[in-house]
Amino acid sequence: MNESSSEVGIHVSGGTAVLAGDPDLISTLLSRLDVDASQVRKAGRGTTDLVANATGLGAILSALDGSWVQLTPESHLRLMELAKFNLSQDGVFTGVLRGAKGQIVSFAQFRTGGMNPLVMTNLATLTATMALRNAVAQLEELAQAMDVKLDRLLDDNRARALGDVQGLTQVLLRAFELYEETGKITDTAWSQVAGHATALAQASSHALAQIENLTGSMNARSVADKAGAAETIADRELRSWLVILAACQANQQRLETLELVHLRQRDPGAVQAHAASIEGSAARREQAAVSRLQSLLDALTSAANVSDFNRVRSPQKSRSLLNSAESASRLIGTFAEIYGLDGLLQGELERETWRKSLSDFAKTTTSAVSSVAKAVPVGIAKAGGDVVIRAAAQIEGKRSPGNELPELISEKPGETP
Repeated sequence: MNESSSEVGIHVSGGTAVLAGDPDLISTLLSRLDVDASQVRKAGRGTTDLVANATGLGAILSALDGSWVQLTPESHLRLMELAKFNLSQDGVFTGVLRGAKGQIVSFAQFRTGGMNPLVMTNLATLTATMALRNAVAQLEELAQAMDVKLDRLLDDNRARALGDVQGLTQVLLRAFELYEETGKITDTAWSQVAGHATALAQASSHALAQIENLTGSMNARSVADKAGAAETIADRELRSWLVILAACQANQQRLETLELVHLRQRDPGAVQAHAASIEGSAARREQAAVSRLQSLLDALTSAANVSDFNRVRSPQKSRSLLNSAESASRLIGTFAEIYGLDGLLQGELERETWRKSLSDFAKTTTSAVSSVAKAVPVGIAKAGGDVVIRAAAQIEGKRSPGNELPELISEKPGETP
């Protein structure tokens, strides 16, 4: 048996590991890490070659098996204990596991300082490939969490406004599958994907603009209009645009990874600089998403924290606004959790009963009324909700024609808005 058949190359980035080497030793390692079989996927030739070349196993590529593994925090910790070294600050490491007679014998970590340029090129391409796989996995998880059928969504009227997202996705997916099967990108496959960078960037920008439009809709003046806008965001628009945005950005990563693989075939020396540029682009896309979503969160929080006067006057609309704002905030929270957006700040939404709002409003209104209607301060303090609301409406210029009470005051007020 070839000596390297009892070795396994491993590359870890974040919560994902990719392995290449002796299949029995891979099975032994996964068993030691207590990895669920559902978290293991077969790696294609392209990824297996990258791992083998980066870890020095490239001489026997035909004898290697490859596996993608999604690590849990527990399995990640077991790997660290097994390897007997600490994970680097960027969450990436590469090494070789050696075994004999079905047992793990040793684990060697590679240090980037001692790697030759060709190995660094392979690692840069491999890291980009793993980032893409993570993005696709996150997209699938997001679609499931949002209860959205991705293929249908990418073919509906929203996505059509971005261009042929579905078509571009299929072209990019097929090109990457061919690369995984063969280990290279043919001129034919490259000609099909080259030149789509602008269209993909425009699609992502359009998706971000739609989220920005949702934020703008919360600037409506009345509680009723804000409630309607928040309901539209929470029930009909936000989940779709979050998934579309993720799909557009995943497509950008697909193209960038294919660019890197193509460059590795043509000009290996330029790969590391190009990989650094790709990482910068990904960081900018993340920041753009965080910025738009933070603005939407702030707008939802601000609109939902209605005044006591509006909660007393329009209990049903206030309750609807609060419920929708909470629902939309949870959707954004789900997106942030899946994509690891730690910079988002969730605002605090106030939930208060109608009677508590009425009591607070009566207290704060008494002093205001007494300054302009000195004949009624005692009456205000003792009056029921109707008198308080009429007085407040008069002060704020909101008294209805004919001394009628403001709209919706006849609703049952006992429920929590």
